[in-house]
Amino acid sequence: MHSPTSLNRRQWLKATGAALAGLTLAPRIALRAEPAPNATPVPVPPGPVQLCWNENPFGPSPRAIEAMQREVPRVHRYPFNLTPELVKRLAAKEGVSTDHIVAGVGSGEILETYGVYLGRQRGEVITASPGYMQMTDAMQRMGSRVVSVPLNDRLEYDLEAMAAKITPETKAVYICNPNNPSGTIVEPARLRAFAIAAAKKVPVFIDEAYLQCSDHFAANTMVGLVREGHNVTVARTFSKLYGLAGQRMGYGIMPPEMAKGLREFMNGSVNLLGVVGALASLEDPTYVEATRRKIKAGRDALIAVLQEHGRKYAEPQGNFVFFHTGIPITEFSQRMRAENVIVARPFAPLTEWCRISIGSPEEMAVCHAALRKVLSA
Repeated sequence: MHSPTSLNRRQWLKATGAALAGLTLAPRIALRAEPAPNATPVPVPPGPVQLCWNENPFGPSPRAIEAMQREVPRVHRYPFNLTPELVKRLAAKEGVSTDHIVAGVGSGEILETYGVYLGRQRGEVITASPGYMQMTDAMQRMGSRVVSVPLNDRLEYDLEAMAAKITPETKAVYICNPNNPSGTIVEPARLRAFAIAAAKKVPVFIDEAYLQCSDHFAANTMVGLVREGHNVTVARTFSKLYGLAGQRMGYGIMPPEMAKGLREFMNGSVNLLGVVGALASLEDPTYVEATRRKIKAGRDALIAVLQEHGRKYAEPQGNFVFFHTGIPITEFSQRMRAENVIVARPFAPLTEWCRISIGSPEEMAVCHAALRKVLSA
C-alpha cells in the first residue's frame, strides 16, 4: 500500500434469471457504439459522470463495432452456428482443447454457475475481504459458508492465511486477480505456488476479469495451470478491456470434467451480437494494446491527483483506483455526486476508501476537478 503512492467490477447480476433477462437487451445495446480508441473525443454528455462500474470508456474495437452492425439485420436468428467457432478460437488463444472452454453471459455467469455447482455440497469457500463476491455469494445461497480472509496491509491477498484456512470442509478457493475493489495483483510465482498446492485439495477459481488491463498480462495469467492439468479454473470477460460490457460475453478455462459439470447447470445462451463482437475483437490486437495504454494513462493521472493531496492508495493494476478518502465513503460519495461524479458503492470493512473507475479523458477531467475540491475541503 502506498501512502501518497499507491493503496469493482461493479455489483454483478445476483441471479441467473437476471443474467438471462440481459440477453433480450443486448442487441439494442450493441447499436450504441462507443468511440473507438483512435476516434475523435466527444464531449461529456449532460448528467453525472459515472465512474462506478469499471467499464471501458473507449468502447469496443472498430472491427467489433463494424461486425456487430453488419449482423444487426440477423438478430432474429440464434447464435448457435457461430458459438462453436468462438469456443474454437478461445481454445486456440488459451492453448487448450475446446472441452476446457465454457462460454457465458459475461464471466458473471461462469462465476454464478460455478458457485451453484460447488455450493450444493454445503461446505466452505475461502476468499478475501474486501473482494468480489458473486461466486462466493452463489455458494452461500446454496448453503455453503464463506470464510473471508482480510487483505494484508498493502491491500493484497494474504495467501499464507488463506492456505491455513483450508480444511476438509473447504469446497473451493476464490481469488480475483487483480482484486476488486483494491486493484492489487498477486506476485505470479507466489500465486502459482499457492494455486498448485491448494488445487491438490480443493478446486481453485482465479478470476482474471481485470488482468488484461494490467501492465504485464502474459507474466501474470494463471491459465498455464489449467493446461498443466491442475484443478484450477480461470475466468475471463469481454466486458472490460474489450469494451463489450453491454453484450455480456465471458468464458472460463477449466478442467474438462469441471466444464462438463458446469454446462449441466447453465440454462441460457450467449447472444448473437456478443459472439460476433467477441470474434471480431480477437482479430484486433492493436486495439488491445492501445486501450491498455489509455487505461494506464488514466490510472497514472488519477494517482497524480491523489498524490497532490497526500492520499493513500492501493497499487492499481485494473481499470480503477482504490484510495483512502479520510471521511466515511457515504459522505464522500455525496460530495462527489454534488460535483457531478458518481463513484462506487462502499466496500466493508474499508468504509473510508473509495473505488473510482477510469473514464475517458473528458470524464476524468470532471473527476479530477471534483476530487481536488472535495479532498481539499
